[in-house]
Amino acid sequence: MNRTVENGRGTLHLRRLVADIVSGAAKNHPEAIRAWRAPREDLRRVATRDYVRQLRRHLGYRELQEMLRLARQVWPGFNRRQLTAAPRELFPTRAARVAGQLRIHLQVKPCGGRDEIALRGFYVEQRPALLERPLIFVNSAHHPGAVSTTFCHEIGHHLTAPLFEHARSPVHFFFDSAYAAHLNDPAELAADAICSLAGYPHPLAVQIFSAPRNWALVAKVDKLPDDVFNRVFRLLTDRYGLNLAATIPIGQRLNYLAGMIHYAKLRWALLDEYDI
Repeated sequence: MNRTVENGRGTLHLRRLVADIVSGAAKNHPEAIRAWRAPREDLRRVATRDYVRQLRRHLGYRELQEMLRLARQVWPGFNRRQLTAAPRELFPTRAARVAGQLRIHLQVKPCGGRDEIALRGFYVEQRPALLERPLIFVNSAHHPGAVSTTFCHEIGHHLTAPLFEHARSPVHFFFDSAYAAHLNDPAELAADAICSLAGYPHPLAVQIFSAPRNWALVAKVDKLPDDVFNRVFRLLTDRYGLNLAATIPIGQRLNYLAGMIHYAKLRWALLDEYDI
């Protein structure tokens, strides 16, 4: 899959810009590459951290309600039903439609080199001297389900950028590593929340995360019970064809597992803490 969505003007400039950013990503973010090569520590942190505590610290109820309002301007059924029947339907037609609606440059291409595969995508905010419109890049060398998640994550950055002006960065990179670090970054956590809500709309989340609730004064989501983990695994396998034991290369399985647990725990925390 290699697709560029824009108005035709400045296409060469955009391709060169994307190529420069991709080629410099590994060089400029060695910590992300190291985490991608050795994912066990990130997996341990994701599996044991209390997501409710991090959510309460960085994203409030009012911010989440505003995020829902913004997302429903793009996807009217957001958090009420799943956005698509299968991830393959999202690309290229639906992605191009959303990008056009939001006036975003979208480039989708495979980057499967040794370190490039660690990059899932990035979002570049509008800069008058550089870009007349924001830019989203998605690395299509990943599994189609992961590609869909990446697109939602980058759209999440676009939608929530006004909420985090104090922490704005010209380029937001999404590496397939260091998911635990997103819990300390409000902008990344907000983009991940968009992904979690898109993948697990409220009616489905209630069914999947129906383990006995901790009725202590402070809610807590620190470990996925086996039955919840199995529900999540079956959903990703049956609906998105993302079977970690069969369809994902061995060298990427722990990274994908960390991502699966991260988004599931975040969705459970959103449900448990805010009933969203």
